[in-house]
Amino acid sequence: MSYRRALLTRWSRRDRLTVLVVAVTTAFLVGTTLLLAAAGAQTATLAGDLNTTATATYEDSFSAATADADPGDLVFPTAVLRAADGSSHRFIGVPNGTPTEIADSSVDWRRATIPSPGGGVTGPVASSTQRRFRTASGSTTLTIDPQTDSDSLFPAAWYVANASTVRSLGGGDVDALVIHPDERLTGLLSVPTVGSPLVAALVFLFAGMRQLLTALLAATVGSALLVLVVVYNVLRMTVRDRIRAIRVIRSTGGTPRRVRWLFGLRAGLIVGLGVALGYAVGFVLTNAVVNVAVFAGLPISLTPSLTPLALGTLAVVLPTLVLAGVLAGVLAARTATRRPPTRLGDTPRRAGTRDGSTFGRLRSRLTPTLLDPRAVVPTTLTLAVFAVVVVLIVSLTGAVAPLSTQDEGTIAEAGSANVLNSRIDADYATVLRSRGVDASPEIILAQAVDGEPFLGLGANYTAFASVTNASLERGHAPRTPSQAVIGADLARTLDVGVGDPLTLGGSFSPAVTRVTVVGVFSAAGVDDDQVVVPLPMAHHLAIREGFVQYIRTSGADLDGMDGTAARANDTITTTIASAPNVTAANRTVSVTVRAENPGDAAATREVPVSIGNVTRTRSVSLGAGESTQFSVSLRAPAPGERTLRVGSRSQPIRVLAANALWFPTELPGTGPPNATLFVPVVTPDEEPIPNATVAVGGRTTNTGSNGIAQVTLPAEPGSYVLRASKAGRPRATHNLTVATGSRREPSARLQVTPRSGSVLERPTANVTVANPWNARLSRELTLSSAITNRNRTVTLDPGEVASLNVSVFAGADGRASPGTYPVRLLSNGTPIAQAEYTVEGDQRLFSALASNGQYSGNAGIGQAIQSVFGNVQLLFVVMVLLAGLTTVGTTAATFAQTVHARRRAIGVHRATGATPRDVLRTVLADVCLISVPAAIVALCLAVGSLRVLGQAGVLTLFGIRLSVATPAWVLLGTAVGAFALSVLGAVLATVPFLTRPPTGLLGETTAEPTHRDQERR
Repeated sequence: MSYRRALLTRWSRRDRLTVLVVAVTTAFLVGTTLLLAAAGAQTATLAGDLNTTATATYEDSFSAATADADPGDLVFPTAVLRAADGSSHRFIGVPNGTPTEIADSSVDWRRATIPSPGGGVTGPVASSTQRRFRTASGSTTLTIDPQTDSDSLFPAAWYVANASTVRSLGGGDVDALVIHPDERLTGLLSVPTVGSPLVAALVFLFAGMRQLLTALLAATVGSALLVLVVVYNVLRMTVRDRIRAIRVIRSTGGTPRRVRWLFGLRAGLIVGLGVALGYAVGFVLTNAVVNVAVFAGLPISLTPSLTPLALGTLAVVLPTLVLAGVLAGVLAARTATRRPPTRLGDTPRRAGTRDGSTFGRLRSRLTPTLLDPRAVVPTTLTLAVFAVVVVLIVSLTGAVAPLSTQDEGTIAEAGSANVLNSRIDADYATVLRSRGVDASPEIILAQAVDGEPFLGLGANYTAFASVTNASLERGHAPRTPSQAVIGADLARTLDVGVGDPLTLGGSFSPAVTRVTVVGVFSAAGVDDDQVVVPLPMAHHLAIREGFVQYIRTSGADLDGMDGTAARANDTITTTIASAPNVTAANRTVSVTVRAENPGDAAATREVPVSIGNVTRTRSVSLGAGESTQFSVSLRAPAPGERTLRVGSRSQPIRVLAANALWFPTELPGTGPPNATLFVPVVTPDEEPIPNATVAVGGRTTNTGSNGIAQVTLPAEPGSYVLRASKAGRPRATHNLTVATGSRREPSARLQVTPRSGSVLERPTANVTVANPWNARLSRELTLSSAITNRNRTVTLDPGEVASLNVSVFAGADGRASPGTYPVRLLSNGTPIAQAEYTVEGDQRLFSALASNGQYSGNAGIGQAIQSVFGNVQLLFVVMVLLAGLTTVGTTAATFAQTVHARRRAIGVHRATGATPRDVLRTVLADVCLISVPAAIVALCLAVGSLRVLGQAGVLTLFGIRLSVATPAWVLLGTAVGAFALSVLGAVLATVPFLTRPPTGLLGETTAEPTHRDQERR
């Protein structure tokens, strides 16, 4: 056997221990990589087809933005104008030729459409309205038409006009919103670093995964350092064992470089085998731990496998470990290659002088008896890496722990795969509050700005603060949908404060908006790393109005979730079943009242019914669970806008003079030029008025015997006032807009009966539609409610009227939760009538919650994070376990080197009568002298390293800034754990030497090449 083969293949017990240590270290990295890669794969699954990275940026100069725009970029001028009441409103201009949709950003449930103003201004109005604004050139009055596109990229509160109009209103060079539509998300490296994505979910997840991989890179560097320390220590022992062989090799022509590379190759083989073994162990162990966790019932949703991300990461990590081993082997052999061959094997002797001073005696007491004091350096490095892992995981746990606290709970949709896919009625929160439970309906908003991922939250800040104990440090709570508050930690991460604007994109739906930070709050855990926007804005960015992803509660005992709901107070509730919206003065008004007793016992209540200052009272007695309807008649007061009240319920009612003229409210407010409109003129009691004069735009006509006039609309587009008059009667007026391209819509009347009821009620909508145009109309009518839509196509000849009754909630899978819901009638998507229906909360409410919702003792954000990472506690346990095993193996290798170097001294102790237990006691005393300062220094290095990483931004993951302010008990526990692991490693390293006879320790153990080996050379 040649000396090359002997040096490369003759492995001792220490070498095999090194293979084991490297294997454990590699298993740690492989397991962590597989879990993170599985999380990355799951993020792509959760986000579905959201692989567009079309982004939006906000510029302070429209001219500059236009000049800098790339081909395909869309540049929209924008300005903020103040209305007459002082409120601020954003105007956005759409240039001519702008596409109506960004197809690549559209998703199945919402198109990324760009609204067209059609030559005018559209805004958040129900009908054409004139509003006054302060512009750069002074005050001006604008006609605002209703918005017709429900899938607009822009918020419904924004006013949309032509680009030239906005630039004129803003005066000079206005700001600009730029959309860059030609980018695609193909992986972690394609995350956009500028702007806000129109659909941010996948960008948020990929950017966060990239941050996690950066943290994994730091772990790789630490693990490579451990491998370097272990292999260096073991090969130093090998060099010491083979020093005579090296001397022979050097004396017979072997160059120092050849010797160094032989030991480097030997180290590479040892580490390579350890890496291969660790790869297999890490893969098998990780899957085994996940399977055990699933079997134990933990909510694990990860499937560790060799995804392309995992393969790419391991292709960098594992060769790095092997190269670190080769470097360690080369460094270990340097001591045997720097001196001449004749001086190899010389062992320096310790000075025998003693210092009798106090300092000398103290130094003697603190100097190890058997072990080399220099072992404190590798021990410190090893324990420092362990301490970094523990303190880092404690920081992660501290950030995530508040998400799982039982002080907060979550009500989400029953059967939903995770909270991100949950949809639940927001009005459940109102009823929970009525039961004394603090509740906050919330929507998670995944966001990314300039490549920095962070969590947004749609919520009412007051409700959010009530369940999280958040407190405002600066500023105030949001007062409009375009305002937001931000957590103190996230404010530092994004470097924003009160008064700073943020451009936000849609979360799972294409959208863009601009909000202003008006407050900074402080809260526990990740709640301090979020930006909170009002729910109306969150609905624009994420899911449709009326629904949220979950309701966070204060953690009160929700008995109703297990079917034992607390009973309501034994009182009778009353609601308005039917009442007119318009009446005449001094006329008798009939109001139908619905009463219900949700209590367990009979009850009696006095029910007041009033219009203005006219009041009537009715006494109602009901048994337990009974309900009834009754009518109350009272005389209408003097003309004016009045309020009808029944108990705590109210609705507006308009009182007109008995002889007043009146246009029915169903009369259309828009129409095309020169169209003929049938205009009815009636009394407040809807009696037709013949021979009344109707005028609009200089054109005059009279009503016939049926009280209807055929009015031809003006030829010029614009805003007009339709007037009706007749001698001796107060006039009637109606605003009318004539617009080119305006579609003729039917007039409609919608009445829901009853107007309110319990969660079990099935109300009926009475729909009356009429064709007021001198042309045949065919329209698809949609009755839209909170939980279902009903469609029907009608065809009406001029003047024809049709009536139908529709069950409002028919066909819905569930029942509406308590709250007030709009019920709308749409004609080909355009609203033409609206009513309201109120669902009352009663003793059956929580039963409805139990069927439609599911309660969990975790915060919603926590469930979302678990849906992305699986169970994070599992990852933490695996990391600490593998880090502990790595530390034990590394310290064992370190102390094995020092014990091996002092094996002769151990042999002398054994030969002079010391028992193995005595020697072990001496070694443990030395270990204490080495490990105690090593643990202290390791903690300092760990905390210092984490602070440096925190300053570098490495410890900000998914926008969550990990705290490096580690509690004292954690530091103490880490120090004790590190010390215990070092003692265990020392015991494992010493026991093999204690089991050998003293003669074996005193004798030579150096393996030398044989004479035949030398001849072969």
